[in-house]
Amino acid sequence: MNQSASIRPGIEAIPPEWLARRRVGLVAHPASLASDGRHSAEFLRDSGANLAALFGPEHGFFGRGGAGEKIADASHADWNIPIFSLYGETRSPSPPMLDLVDVFVFDIQTIACRAYTYVSTLRLLMEACATHGKTLIVADRPDPLMLTPPDGPLLDPACASFVGLVPTPFCYGMTPGETALFLRDALKLDSLDLRVAPCPGLSRKQTLRQIYPSWQPTSPAIVSIENALCFPLTVFFEALPMIDHARGTPLAFQRIGSAHADLSTLALPPLPGLRVAPCEYPDKHGQLLRGLAFEVLDPAAYRPAFSAFTLVSALEKLIGPALWNFPGSRPDFYTHLWGARTPAPPWPAFKIPRKLY
Repeated sequence: MNQSASIRPGIEAIPPEWLARRRVGLVAHPASLASDGRHSAEFLRDSGANLAALFGPEHGFFGRGGAGEKIADASHADWNIPIFSLYGETRSPSPPMLDLVDVFVFDIQTIACRAYTYVSTLRLLMEACATHGKTLIVADRPDPLMLTPPDGPLLDPACASFVGLVPTPFCYGMTPGETALFLRDALKLDSLDLRVAPCPGLSRKQTLRQIYPSWQPTSPAIVSIENALCFPLTVFFEALPMIDHARGTPLAFQRIGSAHADLSTLALPPLPGLRVAPCEYPDKHGQLLRGLAFEVLDPAAYRPAFSAFTLVSALEKLIGPALWNFPGSRPDFYTHLWGARTPAPPWPAFKIPRKLY
């Protein structure tokens, strides 16, 4: 269990009649747990649902794939049902997959940042269900950024990619259920039979520690809620490899450093809700780097996109053109991560359009 005992995940709040006498396809990953620790697939089967197929997002249904690693289809060894990859040969359910399912259940622990690709999977699933007349149930869960106001540029359609596929700010502050309701309207999916099973007991009046007294890893690098909170702050260094961001260590996204520069003296202005401190840490190869440590102190004040832009701008001044010319640098991918050619603030205001909680 990865959340407060007073909060029940949406998978437990699905009315039985939504699934009765229907073939169910579950989109899930290892963090898809019921409050008693059972995986959502087991929970559905134990509840009498006709589970016909399983589907996995990036990293796979079993969560073993690395970032960007293609996942192959498989079969469940005990249940004799297919496990389809939505991060392999296709990223949207194909017609043969759809033929096996009457109703999809999307039960994924997200991070409400456009670059965290589970929301891209949600969009493509919604569009496929709308086109092919399938019911979609989103079993809601809390999101680590649900207390953080929306922040960052809106998606420029010309910069859309799988790391930027939804028409929201870079960080959008919504739970999966809220996101689905927003996307249904924003994408004009009027024919979609969308149903949201909310989380009983969840409220934005709770603190993040009350919502998440513990954390279930959502992907190989997000092993703690601190990784999740700092993901939108330092994910851009996926495109700028001169800067290490502790990938491959338990501190992923919470640190930056470089084997080519001392970043511990980098001058940053005060950043809302965020503590920044000089540090030393070992990278994934064991090399000790001097850099900065980040800690989110106040999720409600935190501005991850503003902080990220400020951080990259400061590094540009310190390092100069070498930041962009370093071997392996991917300026195009940097643009795709932002989802905008000119990501500089100020950004248009964006309000969470539906507050389930």
